[in-house]
This record gives sequence, C-alpha cells and structure tokens, in this order.
Amino acid sequence: MNVNQTVISTSPENRETPLADVQGWVTPSRWFFVRSHYEAPEVDLDSWEVSVAGCVERPLAVNWEQLNSLPQQSVFYTMECAGNGRSFLHPAVEGVQWNAGAVGHAEWSGVPLKYLLDEAGLQPDAVEIVFSGGDLGVEKGYDEPQPYARSLPLEKALHPDTLLATRMNGELLEQSHGFPVRLLVPGWYGVASVKWLKSIEVVSQPFDGYFQTVKYTIQRETGRGMQSEVVGPMPVKSEMIRPTADATLGIGANRMFGMAWAGEEAVEAVEVSVDGGETWQRAELNGPRAPYSWTLWEYLWEVAVPGEYELMSRAISTGGRIQPTQHDPNFSGYLINFSRKTTVHIEAEQQSHDLLGDWKSLRHEMTEVARARAGMPLDAEMEFSSGAGI
Repeated sequence: MNVNQTVISTSPENRETPLADVQGWVTPSRWFFVRSHYEAPEVDLDSWEVSVAGCVERPLAVNWEQLNSLPQQSVFYTMECAGNGRSFLHPAVEGVQWNAGAVGHAEWSGVPLKYLLDEAGLQPDAVEIVFSGGDLGVEKGYDEPQPYARSLPLEKALHPDTLLATRMNGELLEQSHGFPVRLLVPGWYGVASVKWLKSIEVVSQPFDGYFQTVKYTIQRETGRGMQSEVVGPMPVKSEMIRPTADATLGIGANRMFGMAWAGEEAVEAVEVSVDGGETWQRAELNGPRAPYSWTLWEYLWEVAVPGEYELMSRAISTGGRIQPTQHDPNFSGYLINFSRKTTVHIEAEQQSHDLLGDWKSLRHEMTEVARARAGMPLDAEMEFSSGAGI
C-alpha cells in the first residue's frame, strides 16, 4: 500500500505518521513518525557499546553482542512527540509545526534498563539517570556541539518496562528510529526515549542539560505559584481521523472513528459531540485496552437535518482524567491534547449508509501477533509486559 507521509523537514528528518492510512492497532515501522533534533549518526556495530558510569559501584560497558544475549522483554507503547499538534495553536508558537501525525503505536523489544543498573549497582547518592545519544548539534547560545541528552528520575528508570530497545515490531530498529539502541520510556512523551544511545550516567544532582531545562519544559500553576516542570508523562488524548475537516456528508448514518491514548493509564471511554461540545455521547471502543497503548474508537452518527456541524471527540482515562477542550497557554508548544473541532457539512441531496467497522479482523490480527511472538525461538526468554504504569 502506498501512502503519502507529511515531511516536515528532511535535515534533520522529521515526518508524520499517515494516521488516515493506519488500519490496525499497530503502526507499521515504515509509516511511524520520525522526530530528530540532529542528523542521524553512522554506527559501526563492531565498535559500538553503551556505557554505564557515574554514581555506580561497578562501571560497565556493553557491546552489541553482549546486549542481545541479555534477557529480553516486549511492550506495546503509543509514542507521541511532545509538540504534536503544534500547528493547531493560535497564536502560533515556535517549534516544529506538527499536524496530528507525530504519534504512532508499536511493539518495542529490548533489555530492561533495570537489569544493567542492577548490574552496575546504584550508589546511595544517585538521584537521576542521564541518557546521551550519538547525535550532535550546536544550539543557540552554545559554542560547542552537544549530544541530545535527557534524564529520568530513578523510579521511572528502574521500572521494568523501561527498555534499551533494539527492535520495533519484531525487526531491528531502522536508523531513523535510533538503531542500534534507543531508550524506551512507555507512557512518556517521545522526548524521553533517547535515540542512538551511547552513554548512561547516574548522577547525584538534577540534570540541567539543554533539552531538560531550556527546551521541553512547561509552566504549571501550583499552590506556590507558577512552577517550571520538565515534560514527561503523556496526558489523555483522542484524535478523530474520520470525518475530515470540511467534509461534505449525506443524510443518514455517518461513521466517526479515531484513536485515543492516556500515557501510563488505559483509556476508559471516548465521547463524541456533534454540536461543538454542548452535548456528548459515548463512542464504542474496539481492540485491546491497556496502559501505554492507544485504543481505537468509532461512533455511528445518525443525522437527519442538513447543515453545518462541529464534531469533537474527548477521551477519559481509567484514572478519571478528561481530555480538555482548550489548550493551556502555560504549556506553550507542548502537551497539546485539547479536543479540536472538525466542521462538516451535511447535504440533503446526499444519502449516507455507513456501517460500523469490522473489528473482528482487528482482534484476529492481535491474536495472530501474540501467537507468532510466543512461537519465535529467538524470544524464548522474552516476557510480555502487563503494561502496569507508575
């Protein structure tokens, strides 16, 4: 199937997932969005290694062969860029002008980070783990090239679902997705999942790197006033894929559908509105529902009166979080999860006879994926995560 991916930039590479063409629960790797801050580095597997150093008892380095001999685990995870949807903000804010496609859902496999950290032995004064990639660039106000680097708190770094990922949808990572190894932080924005991983440093003070304190931060109102906060866990969000904006539809049954996700939680419900948010009705959820992963939804809208309608969707997480209808300006160009209005036109001269989708085939697809994974000799030690977030 040929699809047209929206390319935001070619150097460095930034392109979107063609959401309208995604037919199943898992996004094909070749369609998955790419977010790069710098050019992808060339990697020689014969000399590649990842180091663990800093506040540890036993510094170590692991090469490609050694890493692949360690216990493996898989997790399904919806990854989203923290700036996804930025082009919908008014007034406009700086940054990559993503539409809705900087998101995708895949199976990720690799070695639990906790395994290496336990081998190295964290010292008592450890507070964060800093991850640096092999890509380099010069930022405004800095004289020397620096790698893309981010940190994680110990609790998230030691969670068994945080991986050193080497595979995506059962295949080795493509270069644009971080080959040979990327950090994989389920439930968090993709900014945390450092690509082309080279070093892991355990530190005794909070990390103040460029992508930790200058970029990818928001302001949040607290009891002590406005506080700066590092972008991390994803909020609850839904996307409506059909109908598209300014579509002309007919009298009768019109199918609305899309996907929804909630970071470290699962999606409890999706609601739709056909009157700009005045009233809401429950949509039907289809396919697996689990923390870290998106779920697919659909709604059959019966309309009898021609005219202009404003359609919306909103997701609700298992923890009770509700997708907002407005963007918080304190978040600037990040955490863009507000429900957008999609205007459609109903014409009396047209008739629509949509049906709900064939979700039996989706469930069959997921059963076959699980059966295939369970039968792979290479995955004899592989465990599937329950997806329990923190």
